[in-house]
Amino acid sequence: MSDSTDTTQSAGGALGWESFRFAVAALLFATAVIKIVNMAQILTGGGLLGTMPRLVAVTAFEAAAAVYLIVGNRCLAWLLTLTTFAIFVASTLYAISMDQPCDCFGGKLEPETVVVIDAIVLLLTACLRPRRWQVASPKLIRQLTVVTVVAGLVAGVAVWRYDVLLEKERSRLLVAEVLVGKPWPLNGETDPRLSELVSGKWMILIARQDCGHCREMVAQYFADPETHRPDERTAFFVFGGRDHQWRFQLDRVAFDPPSETLLSWPEGEPYVINPAIFLVDNGIVVDAAEGTEAEQFLESLLSGPKSATP
Repeated sequence: MSDSTDTTQSAGGALGWESFRFAVAALLFATAVIKIVNMAQILTGGGLLGTMPRLVAVTAFEAAAAVYLIVGNRCLAWLLTLTTFAIFVASTLYAISMDQPCDCFGGKLEPETVVVIDAIVLLLTACLRPRRWQVASPKLIRQLTVVTVVAGLVAGVAVWRYDVLLEKERSRLLVAEVLVGKPWPLNGETDPRLSELVSGKWMILIARQDCGHCREMVAQYFADPETHRPDERTAFFVFGGRDHQWRFQLDRVAFDPPSETLLSWPEGEPYVINPAIFLVDNGIVVDAAEGTEAEQFLESLLSGPKSATP
């Protein structure tokens, strides 16, 4: 009687995890697809996955983990799920605590929503621990081979997607690693009012309208809005307003201009890591910094030869 009861309980516990792990696999596949589709937004979001190698690695891992949850040993799959979502929860909580954007889904989900979903998966996984603990698997080599192949294919798709972005939407990617050494895309072909940027030396600053740190940075280094380095002009672009239009000023850096000059984007709003600083010489980007490195870069620029004021 006792043996029969134990067998029934074990089967029920295994069935619960067997069903749930397929749901987790579907979730991981979906997150991998979302990352590939929203690659440009993620790379320019300034979040934890804001570099190409890291984004490709995480995307490939999610797809590989999803495959192993389907074909792998149920006990090892349970351990993998528990470890993976514990890392996800810890990473998102770290981003929230550091006031750093997580942006793992291209702005589609708030970090608080992501951490709640991950925590629910983690809790359910812990509750559905397989009762029959057996980690030995005669098909382990075959399973790992399948997982490795899928990871490689997904990584290849992610790299291909990045190449497509560079080829098809380079003018919308205002990213340092993409632009340094190449023509500045915001030129007269986009808007005739910006034709001046293709000649001479320019310091170009880009910031979000609602970025408190950006406002503090501008107030500190551009107390006089017309401050500039010798033989160099400034251009200031502000984005993130309610109307999704960019505002810009030449030779003046201030969030509240006396008059608004608006830009529209027929091919779609550019992707940029906030804040961003680009040095342009005769239409070519010669140096740049963005995100957390922007303020230090700006300080190094303005602490050199004495900045000029009118």
